[in-house]
Amino acid sequence: MRNSIYACLIVVLAVACNENPTPKLENQNDAPELTIYDSLNTEIKKDPNNPSLYFERAKAHYADRDMASSLSDVGRALALDSGMIQPYLLLADLKLIGNQSREARESLMKALEQEPKNVDVLVKLGELHMLVEDYDNSFKYLNDALKEDVYRSDAYRLKGFNYKFLGDTVNAVSSFQTAVEQNPEDYDSYMQLGLLYASANHKLALDYFNNALKVRPESMETLYAIGYFHQNNGSAREALMTYERILELTPNYFNAWYNRGYVYLQLVEDNDSAALMFTKAIETGPNGYFAAYHNRGLAYERANQLEKAEADYRKALEINPQYDLSALGLSRILDR
Repeated sequence: MRNSIYACLIVVLAVACNENPTPKLENQNDAPELTIYDSLNTEIKKDPNNPSLYFERAKAHYADRDMASSLSDVGRALALDSGMIQPYLLLADLKLIGNQSREARESLMKALEQEPKNVDVLVKLGELHMLVEDYDNSFKYLNDALKEDVYRSDAYRLKGFNYKFLGDTVNAVSSFQTAVEQNPEDYDSYMQLGLLYASANHKLALDYFNNALKVRPESMETLYAIGYFHQNNGSAREALMTYERILELTPNYFNAWYNRGYVYLQLVEDNDSAALMFTKAIETGPNGYFAAYHNRGLAYERANQLEKAEADYRKALEINPQYDLSALGLSRILDR
């Protein structure tokens, strides 16, 4: 009898163990991974008066686009140590995001008072004044930064933007070129050089766009600029190939569908393909994409599919009653 009881207990215990198994070492990978916040929160609990820890957490929040939390932690860091420079720079960025340019400048001036020759602060002040279109002060701070560090590529890039906004193309090109000489990975300067040369239909634009593409191989902005340059210069095959590459990477990039339609319509004169591309542009583009309806109507008109053309011209005018090109197109069809 006693043996039977022991046997039953063994069975019960075995079942119980199977139902609630002890975690095995190999299953510990299922535990959630610790985040940077877990680590920082632990460190802050140990050392709550360490301003650097709050600043690190503020940067993490900023990277995650949690601006309110970032602002809170920057404030804590500066309350503990107002002599830190980098938190003032982050605070300025946060204020700019909130369209508080005056507060951003106040933050940077506090940093500058402590370190008048700090290049990061001087460059950021140059950028801030550029954004508010105070170009004289922007140049002043950027030139002060370059006196301290003649190799500072972002200062040259910002000077390039100043010159560009002022309409001084020659000095803009010179500044952007100096920027990429100092930093061969300066994507934005390559793009600006490409756009400036493209505006003059100069083939050097492609060299700069291709350099930008080396830095960011899947940049839709760069690929689109290359395709558009080819399109404007009548290189239909190259334009179509570039737009196709964009659509392989981003199938819903409606501008690429639209521009393919334009190339087929105006450069290749393939109306059926053009109509198909504009249909894709309508499907993937924003509501009320009247230009795509108009151009599809034009493709249908040229293909002598007049009922479809009329419908598209009417749709374009329904969306934008002031669109004269569709009104003229509709008038042509109704007069036949």
